[in-house]
Amino acid sequence: MGKVIRRTFVVGDLVTIAPDFRNSILDFDFEKYIGIVIRAHEDNEYVVRWTSSPVETFYNGMWNGDHLIKVENYQCEYNKIKEKRLHVFEL
Repeated sequence: MGKVIRRTFVVGDLVTIAPDFRNSILDFDFEKYIGIVIRAHEDNEYVVRWTSSPVETFYNGMWNGDHLIKVENYQCEYNKIKEKRLHVFEL
């Protein structure tokens, strides 16, 4: 079994949707969404206030921390996902 890494945040963190969660359940573009964590709950759940909502008409939403990533870490995580996909196609 692989190692589980839980992403955790504090109130005030700027977040976006993690690249490994994008297009896995809902098929829409997440690139433009930046939110701020406004409340942290137990069980790795966070309320995020989005600059523009990833779901129509919902600007505040509850998100699991594993589906979010800090804005400043997005590009690094995106590159990791891209590399993994390239390796799969090479096989």
